[in-house]
Amino acid sequence: MHTQKIVKFNLIMSCVILSAFVLMFLGVTVAYFTATKQATNTFTAGNVKITLVESAVKPDAYGNLVKDPAQMMFTGKRDMSEVRDYGRVYPGMYVYKDPTITNTGDAPEWIAAKVTLTDGAGDLHKVIGYSGYAEIDIERLLTGGLLDEHVEVENWNGIEDVCVNDRYAMIQVADIAEGKYEFYFLMLKPFAVGESVTIFDKVVFDQMWNNAHMQELAELRIDVQAYGVQTQSLSDCFQAMTLAFPEQFPFHSDIK
Repeated sequence: MHTQKIVKFNLIMSCVILSAFVLMFLGVTVAYFTATKQATNTFTAGNVKITLVESAVKPDAYGNLVKDPAQMMFTGKRDMSEVRDYGRVYPGMYVYKDPTITNTGDAPEWIAAKVTLTDGAGDLHKVIGYSGYAEIDIERLLTGGLLDEHVEVENWNGIEDVCVNDRYAMIQVADIAEGKYEFYFLMLKPFAVGESVTIFDKVVFDQMWNNAHMQELAELRIDVQAYGVQTQSLSDCFQAMTLAFPEQFPFHSDIK
């Protein structure tokens, strides 16, 4: 029997909170005229705030890292990344990880997330990639949350092969040469104040993976970013993200 390769991997979580996009509406004085007088109104936008958290974990009797209700949540902070080293992993092990986005503002928001998997020069593709295509099968590594929901693959907003259901759309952008795979999750309905969504809740290492597979994953890294945008004057999440965060969501929107 081959000795299974034990590797270490880090998962990075960062929270991006929209602020600049809203500030353009703060403290703007607008005057209008009637036949008898001039009136001045000041319009202010509500606070656009989100949180991105995940549960603390602890080892169980089998070596898996399971949810630890007794410990504090791990919180992604604005404008910085926090690295969690989950130690050594092996085939058959899973790590409980549940990045959860919550609207903590005072008005409805459009919510989206970007999950980035990087592994070096295309190694991850050798383990969970599609033959003949640059994309990877994310559900062979991450499970739970949105990833457990049934979706249809279709053309969406002019983008091919998008996974869509009534709740969200997921767009994958793959760069096999760089070993970088980006998954954009756009929630299709505005989030009410206090509403949350969990993107996924486990990282699973297939028990059938051998020493060679685990070696390919030796540099695996997972980064999660969350985005919130006001709903005022923005008709849908796709429009909101592509206009508010054009560099992070490099997809064309016909609505200007």
